[in-house]
Amino acid sequence: MFTREELIQFHGVFRNTQEFLEIDCGCTNPRYGDTPGKLRVYIEGKIEIDCTCMDDYPKVNISPIEFAKHAGRTNAHNNWKSQIWVFSHDGHKIALWRTCLLKYHTQTFQRPLRQVIHRDEFLRCSQCNKERRFILRNKEVCKIYHQALAKNNWRCSDVPNHSLTCDDAEERG
Repeated sequence: MFTREELIQFHGVFRNTQEFLEIDCGCTNPRYGDTPGKLRVYIEGKIEIDCTCMDDYPKVNISPIEFAKHAGRTNAHNNWKSQIWVFSHDGHKIALWRTCLLKYHTQTFQRPLRQVIHRDEFLRCSQCNKERRFILRNKEVCKIYHQALAKNNWRCSDVPNHSLTCDDAEERG
């Protein structure tokens, strides 16, 4: 996965297999100090971290963003590549973005389930094949949209209060 020359610059390599590399890592919080962990980089691009800050309650297989948040970093979703570090051969901390460990990384940021976002979503009616807009501005409309999304044969008439029918014109692009 990684060449011997690439790995010689790191300290704390646990395992180097064909599927993944496991190495010591950490995240520093200015107030609380370092949070130790074990970083696993998979060949298919996935990155997981096992937090080892407490022996009795380990957090295993968490994402780098969750690890940085667990360490107390508030802007982890944007800056986790510079907040998480590994040890160099001489004992210095190196940010992940400065290493070769991210060369297989392909994952993108996934927004948490309960985080509020305001954007319009479209859903296609199974009966008239028209695309309908859901303006997600409050919880009720978000709930209606997610129920419609889960239903395989959603129709315009399924909208509460019958505010939409298949006879209504499709919204222009």
